[in-house]
Amino acid sequence: MDAGRPDEQPSEDASPSSEQSVDGAAPDDGVWSADSPLPRHALPDDAEPADPGELAGDPNTENVDAEQAAEPARRWGRRRQRPRKPRRKSPWWELPALVVLAILIAIGVKTWVIQPFYIPSESMEHTLHGCSGCEGDRILVNKTVYYFRDPEPGDIVVFNAPKGWDNEPTSKPPGNPILRVIRGFGQLIGFVPPDGEVLVKRVIAVGGQTVKGDAAGHVMISDDGPHGHFRTLDEPYVFDDPNPPQPLQAFGPVTVPKGRLWVMGDHRTNSADSRYHCSPDQTSTVDDLSCDPVSSTVPNSAVIGKAILIAWPPSRWRTLGTPKTFESAAAAVVTPGALPVLSVVPIFLLRRRSRRRR
Repeated sequence: MDAGRPDEQPSEDASPSSEQSVDGAAPDDGVWSADSPLPRHALPDDAEPADPGELAGDPNTENVDAEQAAEPARRWGRRRQRPRKPRRKSPWWELPALVVLAILIAIGVKTWVIQPFYIPSESMEHTLHGCSGCEGDRILVNKTVYYFRDPEPGDIVVFNAPKGWDNEPTSKPPGNPILRVIRGFGQLIGFVPPDGEVLVKRVIAVGGQTVKGDAAGHVMISDDGPHGHFRTLDEPYVFDDPNPPQPLQAFGPVTVPKGRLWVMGDHRTNSADSRYHCSPDQTSTVDDLSCDPVSSTVPNSAVIGKAILIAWPPSRWRTLGTPKTFESAAAAVVTPGALPVLSVVPIFLLRRRSRRRR
């Protein structure tokens, strides 16, 4: 042993052993050194966070951040590389089937729910326009309402004219066969008014009521027959024609048979309504005070529906409700019979509740 040679000691600033990996992995013998650095994601829970300055040059940190930044781009690239499914072409019969379905729905709505009608005459002025020189109203008629109840006083109804009620203008089919087919299709789906006598009037009295009128235009209703108490209707909807084609005549009293309606136009001096058909031989006259109760009235079965809305022109859009004079009359008729029932219901409910407590 050479005494003059100093003992060989490892230098403090010597580079790490070749067995220590760059990223701080364990040496080949699998033993961790106390001085070996741990990666950031492998720090124990109770370890103090490292100084950001110390990790600035850590290749582990740089690699993790780069991987996280590149991940969205890789996902987007994989998404764009997915093959798109080819668009499925619609079958050739889909469009014709939709057209047929739309036609069937229109026919069903027109037949059972709502149907439009055109006003061709002046008999309902000014409630419904049909005057010469103006655009006739188009109305919507509700057919479902009379599935559940009969027509009531004040309703504006569209009905098939009884025999002999052919005194007002109505639509007639064209002579051209092609136009007739087109017109028939329009009538089938409800866009063209039907041919023949289809009239629109206001219900004034129903079966069991008695109606009469005087030469001044006042209309009176009795619920107790011709010798009962008559009430005079307040009719602001009646058109006061300054130049009537004919003067008003008194009529009645007429007791309306069950299942029939006494109808009148709002243009009283220009409407071939129930007053106009008083004669039993179906001739048009307004001179008979004693009207025939059958020829002057309309059967409930002839009613098509109730007019609920003016649909055209847009400037006249509005609903067609029941005038107050008829609403008050209906309340007066219903209230006496309803009061006993309403008074019994609370007593019945109280007794039932007391029984449950026992």
